[in-house]
This record gives sequence, C-alpha cells and structure tokens, in this order.
Amino acid sequence: SRYGDDMTGNTASLCVRRATYWCPELKADDPAKAGICSNFLCDTSPGDEVKMTGPSGKVMLMPEEDPKTDLIMVATGTGIAPYRGFIRRLFEEETPARAAYSGEALLFLGV
Repeated sequence: SRYGDDMTGNTASLCVRRATYWCPELKADDPAKAGICSNFLCDTSPGDEVKMTGPSGKVMLMPEEDPKTDLIMVATGTGIAPYRGFIRRLFEEETPARAAYSGEALLFLGV
C-alpha cells in the first residue's frame, strides 16, 4: 500500500516471480520472451536502490451502494500485488472503506 510495510511510507513490499517462457523447440528458456520488470527486480540485491513512481492509473473502487457487497477478485497471471494492496487497505489501514465495509473479500490466484 502507499504507506509501506511499516506504515511510515518509507518501505515497500513486492511480490515478484521471474517471468520466463520455455520454448519446446529450443528445449530451453527463450530469452526473447523474458519478463522485463520481473527479471530486473529478481536480479537486484538487498540494498540496491530502485526508482519507483506511482500510483498511476485507475484505483480499485469500493461498492458504495451496499457496503455488505462481497468482492471477488481474480489474479490471472498479470500480478497479485494490486490485490494485496487493495486487501491491506480494506482490512488493515484506517480508511473510510475499512470502517464501512462489512462484506467478504475473496481472492483467487490462477496462472
């Protein structure tokens, strides 16, 4: 979330998996199809400086009409991190959404 792991805004938590593609013809990983961001992050070491920007794009919105509405989220291989941040903001951070929301939130990961 925007506050980080220690809630000071000075830390970040990442959920990264190296993206590779196995080519059956080459019988090896195809370097032409390597994930750019995931491989960059996986190649860094603890203590390395990484420039981050954001947030950008649209935010996940809460159902305003009925705070008891259940949420079903499906991460289908493009990344679970936005959902982790959304769930943290919904259940752990002191936000109006946390105070109002009383439904269930289900997160499915399928890759």
